[in-house]
Amino acid sequence: MAEETRTHLARRLTSAQVAMIGLSGALGTGLFLGSSSTILLAGPATVISYALAGALALSIVWALAEVVSAHPVPGGHGAVAASYLGPLGGYVSRWNFAITMLTAVGAEVTATAHYLQHWFPNLSLGMGTVLCSLFIVALNLATVRLYGVSEYWFSMIKVTAICVFIALGASLILFGWPSANPATGFANLTSAGGFAPMGVGGILIAACMAVFSFGGIENVSVGAAESVHPERDIPRAAHTMIWRLLIFYIVAIGVVVTLEPWKVTASSDGSIESSPFVKVLDLVGIPAAGHIMNAILLVAALSAANGCLYSSSRMIHSLALDRQAPRIAAHTSYNGVPRVAVLFATVGMVIASILAIFSPEQAFMYLYGCATVGILVTWVMVMLTHLRFRQLRAAANLPDAPARLWGAPYVNYFVIVCCVVIFVALYWQLPVVWVAGIPYIVVLIASFYVVRSVTDLPAPRDLIAEDVAAVAPPDSVTLTPTGA
Repeated sequence: MAEETRTHLARRLTSAQVAMIGLSGALGTGLFLGSSSTILLAGPATVISYALAGALALSIVWALAEVVSAHPVPGGHGAVAASYLGPLGGYVSRWNFAITMLTAVGAEVTATAHYLQHWFPNLSLGMGTVLCSLFIVALNLATVRLYGVSEYWFSMIKVTAICVFIALGASLILFGWPSANPATGFANLTSAGGFAPMGVGGILIAACMAVFSFGGIENVSVGAAESVHPERDIPRAAHTMIWRLLIFYIVAIGVVVTLEPWKVTASSDGSIESSPFVKVLDLVGIPAAGHIMNAILLVAALSAANGCLYSSSRMIHSLALDRQAPRIAAHTSYNGVPRVAVLFATVGMVIASILAIFSPEQAFMYLYGCATVGILVTWVMVMLTHLRFRQLRAAANLPDAPARLWGAPYVNYFVIVCCVVIFVALYWQLPVVWVAGIPYIVVLIASFYVVRSVTDLPAPRDLIAEDVAAVAPPDSVTLTPTGA
């Protein structure tokens, strides 16, 4: 088959690589450097805030694992949404996720350029961003196997850094170090106003902000179409990924607020030297702590950008298959890489990067508001898709998927309500979410009707009918519409 007519993806990712891809977007600079902003809202009780946000993320991951392990199709949860919620649902799910990830990539490559300036102060922010972008794009244009290997090791470095931080921090709390003060104990958890100085309201507001630390967990579903054994790899990856995230965030934040008074951490200026990770390395007498932390931040940002560009390009490829994006983006190379879709995603990344460099407090903040809403929209669409998935599979008497979300459908309704409440609460905490987010949703939905008016859109794949045909004897199969 000629290269220009190929549209299928190659299955080259292992379960370990799929799990690390899921970690890539959610385990990044926010934990290593930006946790002080969340601690400011709730004090030591921030650990509860992250636990609450993690509980929502846990539900999302298992809903994703259930639907994509049953349907490992290109486009992950977005393509499944098209089958179960109809063309509008699939369009909104996929374009919303692609745009959200592109905004994240723009922010991450710009942050990477800042970290490079720590070592190369004469390097301009624009040039640093271009260099980092070229590196990330090159990884995504290469083979799927190379992408998976690179992302595995990027995420492994982050995981190792967090484990070392937790171990060193725990030793300082319990035993002290010869080069540091005696054991700090747990007094800092109740000093300066108590464990929850801002009360229950502060814990809930911090939980709203902490939700966005888990944005990017959806990447695990996008890798289903390129996993070697999706029915086995996706549930395994979901299980290992989400528990790692919960432990890393909750325990690491717990170490941070135990080591020093929360007001000290919350008042940090956001520089590398003020990172709690650097402080721990300094306390135990490890030289060049700032340089070590800068290297970790560089890898964290590159990893997040790598994973988000991957997910965005796969969504654009899936949209192109359904004629909801330029058809050329559906083409793949001889080794199954959607290189044209990667290049389309790169255009969006360039726009986001330019805005991050030249207008960080204005235009880019509007993009950030759109991305914030985008995470909430993604989570709501995932839960709606899962509800419909359960209903139709039960009606068709199909077997259970390899993974199962416990507590459905009540958990689905609870998560949807929580997402709406978080959106409302952010009116007071982060008003740009409303200013940018509401027009963004309106434009996104309106664009579907524009596309539909100028393009003859094909009917979405009837995944239920395909499953019925796969398990029933040929003469007994009756294909019925999904009602999507």
